[in-house]
Amino acid sequence: MNQYPSHSNMPTFVKNESNTKPVLYQHPTAKEMRTSRWAKIKADIRDFLIFIVIAIACWMLISVLLTAAFGG
Repeated sequence: MNQYPSHSNMPTFVKNESNTKPVLYQHPTAKEMRTSRWAKIKADIRDFLIFIVIAIACWMLISVLLTAAFGG
């Protein structure tokens, strides 16, 4: 027996046709690359709030450590 069992559900085709288009990749246009103004504002506000929270947490940690080390 020279036959090998096929475990694939792939159908056999008579002709091998490619479904790819001639243009596989197109660079995005300038309009597609641009972010909206509201997205920039929201990102800036979110980053600012994260910075404030981290700054307050660091200030509290340093204050607690200095109070514990030197007394208050």
